[in-house]
Amino acid sequence: MSKGMSGHQSAKMITDTWLNPPSIIRALGEFDLDPCTPPEMPWETAKKRYTIADNGLIAPWNGRVWLNPPYGRECAKWLVKLAIHGNGIALIFARTETEMFFDYIWDIADGLLFLKGRIRFLRPDGTPGDSTGGAPSVLIGYGRSNADCLEGCGIEGKYVPLNYTPIIVVGVSPTWFSVVCIAVRHHGDTDLSLIYDMVERIAPDKVERNQFWKEKVRQQIQRYRKQKPVKQQVELFN
Repeated sequence: MSKGMSGHQSAKMITDTWLNPPSIIRALGEFDLDPCTPPEMPWETAKKRYTIADNGLIAPWNGRVWLNPPYGRECAKWLVKLAIHGNGIALIFARTETEMFFDYIWDIADGLLFLKGRIRFLRPDGTPGDSTGGAPSVLIGYGRSNADCLEGCGIEGKYVPLNYTPIIVVGVSPTWFSVVCIAVRHHGDTDLSLIYDMVERIAPDKVERNQFWKEKVRQQIQRYRKQKPVKQQVELFN
Protein backbone atom coordinates (compact mmCIF):
# COMPACT_ATOMS: atom_id res chain seq x y z
CA MET A 1 0.00 0.00 0.00
CA SER A 2 1.46 3.33 -0.98
CA LYS A 3 0.68 5.90 1.68
CA GLY A 4 -2.23 3.80 2.82
CA MET A 5 -3.66 2.80 -0.54
CA SER A 6 -4.41 -0.68 -1.89
CA GLY A 7 -2.09 -2.65 0.31
CA HIS A 8 -0.47 -2.22 3.69
CA GLN A 9 2.22 -0.03 5.15
CA SER A 10 4.54 -1.62 7.66
CA ALA A 11 4.54 0.19 10.99
CA LYS A 12 8.28 -0.30 11.15
CA MET A 13 9.03 0.90 7.61
CA ILE A 14 6.31 3.39 6.78
CA THR A 15 7.96 4.48 3.53
CA ASP A 16 7.81 0.92 2.14
CA THR A 17 4.97 -0.20 -0.10
CA TRP A 18 3.29 -3.54 0.58
CA LEU A 19 0.87 -5.10 -1.90
CA ASN A 20 -1.81 -7.76 -1.53
CA PRO A 21 -1.20 -11.10 -3.26
CA PRO A 22 -2.73 -11.13 -6.77
CA SER A 23 -4.18 -14.59 -6.06
CA ILE A 24 -6.90 -12.97 -3.93
CA ILE A 25 -8.21 -10.83 -6.78
CA ARG A 26 -7.91 -13.68 -9.30
CA ALA A 27 -10.11 -15.84 -7.08
CA LEU A 28 -12.80 -13.14 -6.96
CA GLY A 29 -13.20 -12.64 -10.70
CA GLU A 30 -13.10 -9.55 -12.86
CA PHE A 31 -13.55 -6.04 -11.49
CA ASP A 32 -14.45 -2.89 -13.42
CA LEU A 33 -12.78 -0.39 -11.08
CA ASP A 34 -10.09 -0.19 -8.43
CA PRO A 35 -10.34 3.32 -6.94
CA CYS A 36 -7.36 2.86 -4.57
CA THR A 37 -4.50 1.62 -6.76
CA PRO A 38 -0.94 2.42 -5.65
CA PRO A 39 1.30 3.78 -8.41
CA GLU A 40 3.63 0.82 -7.86
CA MET A 41 0.99 -1.87 -8.57
CA PRO A 42 2.69 -4.35 -10.96
CA TRP A 43 -0.42 -6.41 -11.82
CA GLU A 44 -3.94 -5.58 -12.92
CA THR A 45 -6.59 -5.30 -10.24
CA ALA A 46 -9.43 -3.97 -12.40
CA LYS A 47 -10.19 -2.74 -15.92
CA LYS A 48 -9.95 0.85 -14.71
CA ARG A 49 -7.76 2.04 -11.87
CA TYR A 50 -7.49 5.29 -9.95
CA THR A 51 -4.29 6.22 -8.14
CA ILE A 52 -3.88 8.82 -5.41
CA ALA A 53 -3.51 11.46 -8.15
CA ASP A 54 -7.08 10.73 -9.34
CA ASN A 55 -8.69 11.04 -5.88
CA GLY A 56 -10.92 8.00 -6.11
CA LEU A 57 -13.19 9.25 -3.33
CA ILE A 58 -14.64 11.97 -5.55
CA ALA A 59 -14.10 10.38 -8.97
CA PRO A 60 -17.09 8.49 -10.47
CA TRP A 61 -17.48 4.80 -9.70
CA ASN A 62 -19.01 2.42 -12.21
CA GLY A 63 -19.52 -1.32 -12.33
CA ARG A 64 -18.06 -3.88 -9.96
CA VAL A 65 -15.51 -2.34 -7.59
CA TRP A 66 -12.45 -3.84 -5.92
CA LEU A 67 -11.71 -1.75 -2.85
CA ASN A 68 -8.64 -2.08 -0.68
CA PRO A 69 -8.96 1.28 1.10
CA PRO A 70 -6.42 3.20 3.15
CA TYR A 71 -6.11 1.55 6.54
CA GLY A 72 -6.83 3.97 9.36
CA ARG A 73 -9.29 6.81 9.88
CA GLU A 74 -9.83 7.30 6.14
CA CYS A 75 -11.11 3.76 5.69
CA ALA A 76 -14.67 4.58 6.77
CA LYS A 77 -15.11 7.19 4.02
CA TRP A 78 -14.32 4.60 1.36
CA LEU A 79 -16.65 2.02 2.87
CA VAL A 80 -19.48 4.56 2.91
CA LYS A 81 -18.99 5.20 -0.79
CA LEU A 82 -18.92 1.48 -1.56
CA ALA A 83 -22.05 0.92 0.54
CA ILE A 84 -23.88 3.59 -1.45
CA HIS A 85 -22.47 2.27 -4.72
CA GLY A 86 -23.77 -1.16 -3.76
CA ASN A 87 -21.59 -3.33 -6.01
CA GLY A 88 -18.15 -4.46 -4.93
CA ILE A 89 -15.81 -6.24 -2.56
CA ALA A 90 -13.59 -4.58 0.03
CA LEU A 91 -10.56 -5.95 1.85
CA ILE A 92 -9.76 -4.55 5.29
CA PHE A 93 -8.46 -5.71 8.65
CA ALA A 94 -11.02 -7.79 10.56
CA ARG A 95 -11.41 -5.43 13.50
CA THR A 96 -15.03 -6.36 14.05
CA GLU A 97 -15.46 -4.46 17.31
CA THR A 98 -14.81 -1.01 15.84
CA GLU A 99 -17.39 1.70 15.30
CA MET A 100 -16.66 1.61 11.57
CA PHE A 101 -17.50 -2.09 11.39
CA PHE A 102 -20.80 -1.55 13.20
CA ASP A 103 -21.73 1.54 11.18
CA TYR A 104 -20.88 0.46 7.64
CA ILE A 105 -20.52 -3.32 7.56
CA TRP A 106 -22.57 -5.42 9.99
CA ASP A 107 -25.97 -3.97 9.06
CA ILE A 108 -25.23 -2.90 5.48
CA ALA A 109 -22.95 -5.42 3.75
CA ASP A 110 -24.31 -8.66 2.29
CA GLY A 111 -21.59 -11.12 3.22
CA LEU A 112 -18.18 -11.49 4.87
CA LEU A 113 -15.30 -13.87 4.25
CA PHE A 114 -12.90 -13.99 7.19
CA LEU A 115 -9.57 -15.14 5.79
CA LYS A 116 -7.81 -18.05 7.46
CA GLY A 117 -4.42 -16.95 8.75
CA ARG A 118 -2.91 -13.60 7.90
CA ILE A 119 -2.11 -12.16 4.50
CA ARG A 120 1.61 -12.04 3.74
CA PHE A 121 2.03 -8.84 1.77
CA LEU A 122 4.34 -8.46 -1.20
CA ARG A 123 6.93 -5.89 -2.21
CA PRO A 124 6.32 -3.72 -5.30
CA ASP A 125 8.43 -6.12 -7.39
CA GLY A 126 6.13 -9.00 -6.44
CA THR A 127 8.54 -10.76 -4.09
CA PRO A 128 7.27 -11.91 -0.69
CA GLY A 129 7.84 -9.56 2.23
CA ASP A 130 7.87 -10.22 5.94
CA SER A 131 4.82 -8.09 6.75
CA THR A 132 1.43 -9.52 7.72
CA GLY A 133 -0.01 -6.20 8.88
CA GLY A 134 -0.31 -7.41 12.45
CA ALA A 135 -3.99 -8.38 12.12
CA PRO A 136 -6.30 -10.83 10.32
CA SER A 137 -8.20 -9.68 7.23
CA VAL A 138 -11.76 -9.90 5.95
CA LEU A 139 -13.35 -9.57 2.53
CA ILE A 140 -16.65 -7.65 2.52
CA GLY A 141 -19.28 -8.12 -0.17
CA TYR A 142 -21.73 -5.35 -1.04
CA GLY A 143 -24.48 -6.59 -3.32
CA ARG A 144 -25.95 -10.11 -3.45
CA SER A 145 -23.75 -11.27 -6.34
CA ASN A 146 -20.59 -10.26 -4.50
CA ALA A 147 -21.70 -12.05 -1.35
CA ASP A 148 -22.33 -15.16 -3.45
CA CYS A 149 -18.86 -14.74 -4.94
CA LEU A 150 -17.27 -14.70 -1.49
CA GLU A 151 -19.16 -17.81 -0.51
CA GLY A 152 -17.97 -19.78 -3.54
CA CYS A 153 -14.58 -18.26 -4.41
CA GLY A 154 -12.49 -21.00 -2.81
CA ILE A 155 -10.36 -18.67 -0.70
CA GLU A 156 -9.69 -20.43 2.59
CA GLY A 157 -11.62 -18.90 5.45
CA LYS A 158 -15.07 -18.63 7.03
CA TYR A 159 -17.98 -17.13 5.09
CA VAL A 160 -20.69 -15.31 7.06
CA PRO A 161 -23.88 -14.22 5.24
CA LEU A 162 -25.33 -10.90 6.30
CA ASN A 163 -28.06 -8.66 4.92
CA TYR A 164 -29.82 -8.48 1.60
CA THR A 165 -29.01 -5.09 0.05
CA PRO A 166 -32.07 -4.02 -1.98
CA ILE A 167 -30.37 -1.29 -4.01
CA ILE A 168 -28.60 -1.04 -7.34
CA VAL A 169 -26.40 1.55 -8.96
CA VAL A 170 -27.67 3.44 -11.99
CA GLY A 171 -25.50 6.56 -11.79
CA VAL A 172 -22.85 8.37 -9.81
CA SER A 173 -24.56 10.93 -7.53
CA PRO A 174 -26.41 9.46 -4.51
CA THR A 175 -29.98 10.56 -3.98
CA TRP A 176 -31.51 11.47 -0.63
CA PHE A 177 -33.52 8.27 -0.80
CA SER A 178 -30.44 6.04 -1.14
CA VAL A 179 -28.72 7.76 1.78
CA VAL A 180 -31.81 7.50 4.00
CA CYS A 181 -32.25 3.83 3.06
CA ILE A 182 -28.79 3.07 4.42
CA ALA A 183 -29.45 5.02 7.61
CA VAL A 184 -32.82 3.35 8.15
CA ARG A 185 -31.35 -0.09 7.46
CA HIS A 186 -28.93 0.56 10.30
CA HIS A 187 -31.11 2.33 12.89
CA GLY A 188 -34.72 1.62 11.96
CA ASP A 189 -37.14 4.36 10.91
CA THR A 190 -38.31 5.74 14.26
CA ASP A 191 -35.35 7.41 16.01
CA LEU A 192 -34.79 10.58 13.99
CA SER A 193 -31.75 11.69 15.98
CA LEU A 194 -29.85 8.53 15.05
CA ILE A 195 -30.92 8.79 11.42
CA TYR A 196 -29.88 12.45 11.22
CA ASP A 197 -26.49 11.60 12.70
CA MET A 198 -25.81 8.85 10.18
CA VAL A 199 -27.04 10.91 7.23
CA GLU A 200 -24.60 13.67 8.23
CA ARG A 201 -21.77 11.14 8.22
CA ILE A 202 -22.78 9.40 4.99
CA ALA A 203 -23.58 12.50 2.92
CA PRO A 204 -22.03 15.63 4.48
CA ASP A 205 -21.97 17.42 1.12
CA LYS A 206 -25.72 16.97 0.61
CA VAL A 207 -26.41 18.18 4.15
CA GLU A 208 -24.23 21.24 3.67
CA ARG A 209 -25.98 22.22 0.44
CA ASN A 210 -29.53 21.99 1.83
CA GLN A 211 -30.51 24.05 4.88
CA PHE A 212 -33.76 22.08 5.08
CA TRP A 213 -32.05 18.68 4.94
CA LYS A 214 -33.81 17.33 8.02
CA GLU A 215 -37.17 17.95 6.38
CA LYS A 216 -35.82 16.18 3.31
CA VAL A 217 -34.79 13.20 5.42
CA ARG A 218 -38.23 12.96 7.03
CA GLN A 219 -39.82 13.08 3.57
CA GLN A 220 -37.66 10.18 2.39
CA ILE A 221 -38.45 8.17 5.52
CA GLN A 222 -42.15 8.44 4.64
CA ARG A 223 -41.34 7.30 1.10
CA TYR A 224 -39.36 4.38 2.54
CA ARG A 225 -42.27 3.33 4.74
CA LYS A 226 -44.64 3.34 1.78
CA GLN A 227 -42.35 1.37 -0.53
CA LYS A 228 -40.84 -1.06 2.02
CA PRO A 229 -37.86 -1.70 -0.29
CA VAL A 230 -36.98 -5.14 1.04
CA LYS A 231 -35.65 -7.31 -1.81
CA GLN A 232 -36.58 -4.64 -4.33
CA GLN A 233 -34.37 -2.74 -6.72
CA VAL A 234 -34.70 0.98 -6.10
CA GLU A 235 -33.15 3.92 -7.88
CA LEU A 236 -30.03 5.11 -6.09
CA PHE A 237 -28.80 7.85 -8.34
CA ASN A 238 -30.09 10.77 -10.36
